[in-house]
Amino acid sequence: MKTDASKTTMVSRSAEPTGAPKTVAVPAAAEEDTLVAMLQRDLLEDGPPTCIVDAAGTITYANKAFHKISDALAAAEALPSQSSLGTRPHGPNTSPVAVSQEHKLTIEGRTEYFRAKRRAIRGADGSLRATAMVYEPTTKLKATATALVQATTRLDDTTRLVSDWVWETDQDLILTFVSPRVHDALGYHPRELIGRSLNDIPSEATPKLLSLISSRQHVPFRDIEVEVPNKEGEKLLFRLNGLPVYCPDSGDFLGYRGTAENVTALRQREEALIGAKESAELANRAKTEFLANMSHELRTPLNAVIGFSEIMESELLGPLGSNQYKSYASDIHESAQHLLTLINDILDVAKIEAGAHELREEVVDPRDVVNAVQRLVAERAKRADQALEVALPENLPRLRADERKLKQVLLNLMSNAIKFTPEKGVIELSARLEDDGSFVFQVSDTGIGISREDIPRAFAAFEQVDSRLNRQFEGTGLGLPLSAGFVKLHGGRLDLESEPGVGTRAIVRLPANRVL
Repeated sequence: MKTDASKTTMVSRSAEPTGAPKTVAVPAAAEEDTLVAMLQRDLLEDGPPTCIVDAAGTITYANKAFHKISDALAAAEALPSQSSLGTRPHGPNTSPVAVSQEHKLTIEGRTEYFRAKRRAIRGADGSLRATAMVYEPTTKLKATATALVQATTRLDDTTRLVSDWVWETDQDLILTFVSPRVHDALGYHPRELIGRSLNDIPSEATPKLLSLISSRQHVPFRDIEVEVPNKEGEKLLFRLNGLPVYCPDSGDFLGYRGTAENVTALRQREEALIGAKESAELANRAKTEFLANMSHELRTPLNAVIGFSEIMESELLGPLGSNQYKSYASDIHESAQHLLTLINDILDVAKIEAGAHELREEVVDPRDVVNAVQRLVAERAKRADQALEVALPENLPRLRADERKLKQVLLNLMSNAIKFTPEKGVIELSARLEDDGSFVFQVSDTGIGISREDIPRAFAAFEQVDSRLNRQFEGTGLGLPLSAGFVKLHGGRLDLESEPGVGTRAIVRLPANRVL
């Protein structure tokens, strides 16, 4: 086909199969290249895949880009001779009905997309002479569109699933978007709020929020609590978060975007917990005061009982007349002493709980503490037919501590070890300096032990771990809690490691700042 306007002759090899067109463009004779010819070459030869189909449906021209995808077009049945876009419409002056069509092609194992567009080529008389097919690559565009759809879907799903409701405003703080979650939170449909000012939504907005959103600083805000009435008029507490939004091109302020979290139930739970905590603290103070007062009241008559029983036992005012009376006086004295010890322990526990216990700190030699405790419990261990061992390394450092309380801690631990260790058992009291600088006292025994899950109960006041082996032993259950409290006053901790039938290790660990 020869065209005066282009001065280019299009020659096709019509004998070749249309599925793989092998067409060439033979330029018309010309004395020199013109700008028009150069433009045609750049647009056609170096442009997107392009071909020309004559009135009979035969490809008369195809550029090199078209040849690269022709096999893929044939496989997808998308060649002009196979596609409705390549057929000439009925009537000499009519235009094609379909102007574009998208094709999915497989090229060298990868999927690519092209949009085929038809352009009519008319003669000088206006008649339709041929059709130009341009295949515009849309793979990147389609990938971008797919990513946009995924991001939009993800955002829509998130705004539906999260408990917060999402909002956006324009530069005048007029709501332009409200997520569907607002219906669950306030009972409003999003359309009922869009178009209203953010200033109109809170019924009792905090001054901080009002100053932020009405200022021209456009700063982000976070965790600002406001009361918002729902559709029934009930006031709910919301926590607002917002970020300013700017135009990526001009940098102009566009509005705010943020979330609103319903914290009404959370605040109610917090207030309930605070109220319960205050009630518990009040009850605990009342209990502590009661124990302290009762302890003081009981100690006065007990001291009299102990004093008179000692006089009667020693027969300072003359013989009692019967040895049984003397035995009774001894029992009274022993019971009163036990009761006084119990009252003192209760008073100490009450003081620790009330934070009224104070340390009388001094320089303490741990050897003196260990030796003093050993002397106090040696006779008791001997009566129980138990081996008492002491292990102290050389050059133990001195400590800054309350010596009396340290002795009481170790005495309680040793008493427990003796109490819960059968005959022929072994009890060891040791001390050492750890690599991290902390100081450790350790009491080990081969007694009945307790299970791991029962250890927390052993540290509870007035609590005894119940088993078939240890119900025979007396005790108030104050030794361990009192010892743990004294160790905590020193900034340390008391740990128990135990296994039923194997024994128990009580570890008193004092911090490094206690070591001199």
